[in-house]
Amino acid sequence: MDSIAASGIKKADSVRADLGLNMFQPINVYDACLKFEIDVRFRRINMEGMYISSDNPDNSYIILSSLRPFSRRVFTCAHELGHHLYGHGSQIDLIYQENNESEAHNQEERLVDIFASALLMPVAGIQLEFKKRKWDLNTATPIQFFTISSVFGVGYQTLISSCGLNKLISYQKSKELLKYSPSHFLRKITSNENKGHLKIIDAKFKESIVDTEVSGFLYLPKDIELEGNHLNVISETENGFCYQAIKPGVLRAINPNDGQTYFIRIQNFEYEGLSEYRHLEN
Repeated sequence: MDSIAASGIKKADSVRADLGLNMFQPINVYDACLKFEIDVRFRRINMEGMYISSDNPDNSYIILSSLRPFSRRVFTCAHELGHHLYGHGSQIDLIYQENNESEAHNQEERLVDIFASALLMPVAGIQLEFKKRKWDLNTATPIQFFTISSVFGVGYQTLISSCGLNKLISYQKSKELLKYSPSHFLRKITSNENKGHLKIIDAKFKESIVDTEVSGFLYLPKDIELEGNHLNVISETENGFCYQAIKPGVLRAINPNDGQTYFIRIQNFEYEGLSEYRHLEN
């Protein structure tokens, strides 16, 4: 492991320790930014995001594009948080990067990408989530990988890339998995051409928060009890219901089999404003 990779992983471990998280737990990066007292603002802009540095760290903030895919914003936020924690100064991350960047800039970008990956997808955590479900990483199906990406709140391709880079799966396995996309899983669940962000939350999910947005889809076990009227049933399969979020807000989901409760937080589609207010109802 080279020094850049070691630094990114070490910094991610340090952030987890500061937040009271172990090496297995998924992290909500927006909540993490709140605890580090750095504002995250959503804007309708045509870029990934940016980090705005200030001489007074309390005045530094992150801007994320609400036009980018839901799970992509999560990774971009962790990426920009890395710039903040490493003191890199103001950064703009465009959707299409030019190839004439300096070597130092490329090293900074690689460093915060490694930090973001390690923070959002700890290797031990990925292995544990597969083990809890008695799934073998080497033989797991595409939809099983997608389920694990939902647990960590990251994109399907992002998880596969991380698993490949960390030697959890082979290059050939990665290629096979990347033949599929989230839209494929949504079509399989809903049997039509619906478009929107999908998360699959199964009976082994043990986190306290699920984030989504209006127009997004949640596939939940059939016995989950929901409070509120924020979700509409779109389709039913043998194992669960697929819901679509129709309005912003926070609702509670209860598993009557084990008493587990988690909160589903729904933000407006293409929301603009501070991250901590994104779930407020209109």
